[in-house]
Amino acid sequence: MARSAATTFRELDVVRVASLKTPTREVTGSRGASRHPIIGDIGTIVHALGPAHFIVECVDADGHTVWLADFELDELDLRAPAVP
Repeated sequence: MARSAATTFRELDVVRVASLKTPTREVTGSRGASRHPIIGDIGTIVHALGPAHFIVECVDADGHTVWLADFELDELDLRAPAVP
């Protein structure tokens, strides 16, 4: 479920990477688990830098950070809103 330009995401929303304006962006992650984001990855917004700019974290099944990276609003689709 994509959000329109008039709306934004909140911290702890679960999102899917829908597009990559910068496929090889700067990322951080756990040693041995880190890689660049790919379309279809699921992550959680951990910090809103503004209404259209977010830091998103993707973790693997073992809880290791696969990537932590900056995204723009139009690169993400909402999967599940944060629980109020």
